[in-house]
Amino acid sequence: MARWPPERRLPAEPPTPTPAQLDATLAATAWYLRLYHDTPDDPGVARMFCDPERVGAFAVRPEALAAGEPRALFRLLVATTMFQRRADLQIERVLRGISAQDADALTDPDALLAAADANPCPRARSLTALLTECDLTKDPQTALGTCAASPGAPCDLKRHTVLLKRYGHFGKVPTSLALTLREHGVADLAALRQRALHEATDPADAAARLESMLRRSWRVSDKIAAMALSMLTNPDLSPGLAPWSEGLDWSGYVVIDSNVDLFLRRVQFAGPWTYAARRAFILSLAARIDLSALKPGLRPYNPRLVQQAMYLSQSALNRKARPRDCAHEEPSPCGVCDLDRAGICSLRH
Repeated sequence: MARWPPERRLPAEPPTPTPAQLDATLAATAWYLRLYHDTPDDPGVARMFCDPERVGAFAVRPEALAAGEPRALFRLLVATTMFQRRADLQIERVLRGISAQDADALTDPDALLAAADANPCPRARSLTALLTECDLTKDPQTALGTCAASPGAPCDLKRHTVLLKRYGHFGKVPTSLALTLREHGVADLAALRQRALHEATDPADAAARLESMLRRSWRVSDKIAAMALSMLTNPDLSPGLAPWSEGLDWSGYVVIDSNVDLFLRRVQFAGPWTYAARRAFILSLAARIDLSALKPGLRPYNPRLVQQAMYLSQSALNRKARPRDCAHEEPSPCGVCDLDRAGICSLRH
């Protein structure tokens, strides 16, 4: 029987951080826990997705999320997919600009499946066809959704790609998420989790299986899957809002983006730069940091919090937009701040 809660989950041959790498990570983690953790300004965590001032009509009710209500979970997942290859603040503006009626249409899996079934184009009716045959794009002249197969035919995917204001093919995302559930023979995300738990040999296997299932969807990468699942499983990321904190080993769900990569470059991570190798290095660093000593009440080992510290310490746009950031303190702490002294402050180095 696997032990619970998660122990320090490391790869078979974990990389050994240098003292300087560990010191810089410890400085960033202490800074993050002091200023941002479990506050309304912490970006990319469950509490943010409960705030209509941040994500507009995509916001879910905290009590619905904490209870694991299927509609709330699917809504959170759709909104999460938007946070890739654009600044967080830009994506938040896009989400706030979508009406409540359109947000409902984009996040109702039953309605998405019904629309897919009714679509005259066979490329929209199955996950495999949607992933491999649908060539949804945007007309460069009109910015409207179109495709090569039936450019003039009405299609929900074409409308979705206009609403979401991302790549031309991004309109496939909501329907692909709903079709992923159908492909696995389940009605909702809660049932998908139950399937992963049923098929798995231990909590780590269940976590990996669930992540793999989600990654079948269009534009759901390692990063997006980890971002969504960490919000649902990690009990200390947004305390009180993680409905799936038992049964899955959430310690491997770390979100690696360009800001985390910037941190890794600042501390001279040697690579390789695969997602798995970067995750292994972050887990190795986290195994050497006792979070309970930095903030009472936290579990000692939580790689996602360490990774969040890396990310936010390098996110200059997020930091400048938040009055709580030390950049706005008077007198300025620059020069004595641990981030600055470690050479990892995004606003100074």
